[in-house]
Amino acid sequence: MYTRFNFHKNTFAVFKKTEQPVGFIKPHYISKHGSQYFFTNNGVYRYSNHWGRVGNCRWRLENIDHKQQTNYWGFCMWQQFYNNEEGLPLYFIEKVSENNYSYNHKKNSSQVNVAYRSASETAKVLKKIHEIQESDAWAKHLTYDDYDVVKKHFIDQLIETNKNFVKVKQEYLSRI
Repeated sequence: MYTRFNFHKNTFAVFKKTEQPVGFIKPHYISKHGSQYFFTNNGVYRYSNHWGRVGNCRWRLENIDHKQQTNYWGFCMWQQFYNNEEGLPLYFIEKVSENNYSYNHKKNSSQVNVAYRSASETAKVLKKIHEIQESDAWAKHLTYDDYDVVKKHFIDQLIETNKNFVKVKQEYLSRI
């Protein structure tokens, strides 16, 4: 079980976006980068302008792009912190909203048809998915009738299997 004394050591968590907690005036802790922490018996409030990779942790703010520079309040219950061992296949990619994908921890969600990868492998696949979404250059040598169908196929394969992009492309080309 994570507590205020160990939640910041190699953990993964998805904080829920919230408003400033009532009754807290002074933070219990302020990090060297200015993030403020307010501890409760149930969890921790965090006020910060940086989310995603935080030191040796991976802390997401639900439905917020981690590269933004706006301060947000987030709350996470102690039992929603999970071990973040970088080399283990603990992460999967999920569709958060239309054209928005993110990573999650396998203990934080019960997903089907997903491939589990290490944190670094997951980051590489997410980068490739974003590349597929932002440009059609990756498909210039492919034959297809409907670009959106091909794009969905490639993204689904990257999410549901441990195949890399080159392997998915080879299999697609061999079907034609």
